[in-house]
Amino acid sequence: MSRRGDIVSEIHHLERKIDECREKISRLLDEKAKIEKAKAEVEEGASIPNKSYDMTVCEKWRGKLESEAEGYQTEINRQHTICLNDISKLLSDIQRIIERLNEMIEEYEERISDLEAELAALPDNE
Repeated sequence: MSRRGDIVSEIHHLERKIDECREKISRLLDEKAKIEKAKAEVEEGASIPNKSYDMTVCEKWRGKLESEAEGYQTEINRQHTICLNDISKLLSDIQRIIERLNEMIEEYEERISDLEAELAALPDNE
């Protein structure tokens, strides 16, 4: 294949890679939005089960049940914190991936510009 054909082929290859990156970014943004919505629901709704362990109405076993309820509340709070931290890390990871994909797109576009300049500089007979 001639140099001109090689350049055109590489340009098309890079354009396909750019399209793939953009598609991945689109899917990641969709998933990120879903995760952020779920995170908000967890943040808002987690206090309801935590409050459900109020055992003060049980006279006969009040001390034991209150003690167990406090343990459950502590465990719920611990698990809730772990969950929110994991979600935040996932969202952060997704954002870093999106940023890297955008960097790759820029690199591909710069390479395409270089190739187009090289193609324009080639004599017509090559």
